[in-house]
Amino acid sequence: MKKRSGGERQLAAPHQKLKAVQRQILQKILERLDPGPYAHGFVKQRSTVTNAQAHLARHDLINLDISDFFPTIHWRRVRGLFKSFGYSPAVATILALLVTEAPRTLAEYDGKKYWVAIGERVLPQGAPTSPAISNLVSRRLDLRLAGLAKKRGWRYTRYADDLTFSAGEKKRPDIPWMMRQAKEILAAEGFVLHPNKQRVQRKGRRQTVTGIVVNQKLSVPREEVRKLRAILHGAQKTGLAAQNRENLPHFPAWLRGKLAYLSMVDPAKGKKMLAQLDALEGRRPTPV
Repeated sequence: MKKRSGGERQLAAPHQKLKAVQRQILQKILERLDPGPYAHGFVKQRSTVTNAQAHLARHDLINLDISDFFPTIHWRRVRGLFKSFGYSPAVATILALLVTEAPRTLAEYDGKKYWVAIGERVLPQGAPTSPAISNLVSRRLDLRLAGLAKKRGWRYTRYADDLTFSAGEKKRPDIPWMMRQAKEILAAEGFVLHPNKQRVQRKGRRQTVTGIVVNQKLSVPREEVRKLRAILHGAQKTGLAAQNRENLPHFPAWLRGKLAYLSMVDPAKGKKMLAQLDALEGRRPTPV
């Protein structure tokens, strides 16, 4: 799949039987364990909104990103995680093998084609178990980074591979130190800081956390709201189909999803615009 930042992300979707087994592991083991207070991605009752809420109306923000988050978590780490839950080495090994996959390449031998493993087994993008395992593997990382932040009066949260630190007052001398220390902790925990995804956001300019503006109140970026408002306004004259200028498949569902997200972040704006979409489609008003 194409990434928003450019390039491609490889997904390894499990076959039906394997996916069913992975869902059992997720529901009966992984979801019963606490990922800690700092993880907001892939956790029930938490979201990009709760992640951003922790950094609302702060002075300085630091955004960092872990490079190749899932592929960094190899099967030996996953096996060690299951052993830490009390499983025997044999059972932990089987569980780890079920939820990891090796990168593969297509090769031909004796006229036949094979997908050949070319590296160590890691957490695959696309398995239902990978997000929960990544959070559990990262618990010690989160505790160390949160301790680092607290020492200097900062706050810390993590949404998947996206790390955010924020200070309630002007603390510019802390910023280079915090970034160096975070990089060292990440390396000690087996992760690598993405060299091109490091941002410092200061008060007085737009500050965003996981795509949500956090300067004074939680909000979706203005340009996104304007785009949605323009679509709804145009649709009142021409109909929804005519507003699908990018030829998106399932355009009404795409638009409803965008407005539902807006309602989650900014209920006042989102509710009003959802009501407009309901009227256009002849539906009863959507409860928000």
